[in-house]
Amino acid sequence: RGTPYRSGAASPRGFDCSGFTSYVFKKFGVRLDRCSRDQVNNGRRVSRSELKPGDLVFFNGRARGKRIGHVGIVTEANGDGTFKFIHSACSRGVSVSNSTESYYRSRYMGACRVIE
Repeated sequence: RGTPYRSGAASPRGFDCSGFTSYVFKKFGVRLDRCSRDQVNNGRRVSRSELKPGDLVFFNGRARGKRIGHVGIVTEANGDGTFKFIHSACSRGVSVSNSTESYYRSRYMGACRVIE
């Protein structure tokens, strides 16, 4: 936590969202695509009610289009479709957020499980 956001970066000196997820999974011997919109294809899609810690969660970008623009890693799943996730955000760097926050609640696009 607290590592600053850096666009295009994937190291402990700074991360963008997909750089952070790629770095974390690489530590467990799993290679992810570098772009958030491609990482959705690196695992098996799961529903919100199936979420487990370690799953990747995807969100629209700031433009709110139909395109994935942000990714995080589930840290806590509540079974009711709500969850907490760790990610690297422009405003806060690496931090934990809650899916119930209005910004993320309205932008959720899906999830996938990379490690079974």
